Amino acid sequence: MPGLTTRDSFILKSLFDPEASATPTKHVSSQTSLPGMPEDQFSSRRSSELQIISRLQTNTSDVKTIQTAIRDLSSLIDESPAYASAYINRAQASRLLIPTRGLFTSDHAQASGQLLKDLQKGIQLAAPTTPDQQLSSHQTTVLAAAYTHRGFLLLKIADIIRSGEEVHGVSDALQSASAESVEEQASKDFAAGGQYGSKEAREMAVRTNPYAKMCGAIVKEALKKENEEWKASQLC
Repeated sequence: MPGLTTRDSFILKSLFDPEASATPTKHVSSQTSLPGMPEDQFSSRRSSELQIISRLQTNTSDVKTIQTAIRDLSSLIDESPAYASAYINRAQASRLLIPTRGLFTSDHAQASGQLLKDLQKGIQLAAPTTPDQQLSSHQTTVLAAAYTHRGFLLLKIADIIRSGEEVHGVSDALQSASAESVEEQASKDFAAGGQYGSKEAREMAVRTNPYAKMCGAIVKEALKKENEEWKASQLC
């Protein structure tokens, strides 16, 4: 079973432990379901989903258990294509089967690409349609997890590009993008994840913000120059 890096550690917690997210900065309504989905239908889908992912909460190292969960989540998606969190949890379960070093390589191109597709679909289904739309607590949990997961995947893609290797399983736009532009996209995803309640995403948004990094580099260079001038002044 492939080990998870520190970049992946939050993803499990946020997806399989809904209480891991902090209070979202977006407006949250008293609703618990998804927009356009009757409450009874949502409750039924959510109950089925929780039964599936409960097996993963207690056993994330057994390949057969993970494969069964992926199959069951796919069935849930077939039954209810508008149920957003099933896509997000399928992406996370699938991620458990891909070694970190294998992400977006030729050996795992299709599986890696499907991660991005599932996350994008989940975001599309759960995202507000207007800037001032109130969201259910379930929507904010789904969006926080999806944006944070995708942010980490984009950082992985940026690392591959920076190393000079080819990225597999992504769109032509990502393949031809610079490492800096992909990292900027990741920073935007982390910022969105933070808005929807993820403390870890907020921290990563600061660390990957290109303007913050630029300011940090300027300060570092200024301190270096000041230190060199101080040393020079001590010479006889």
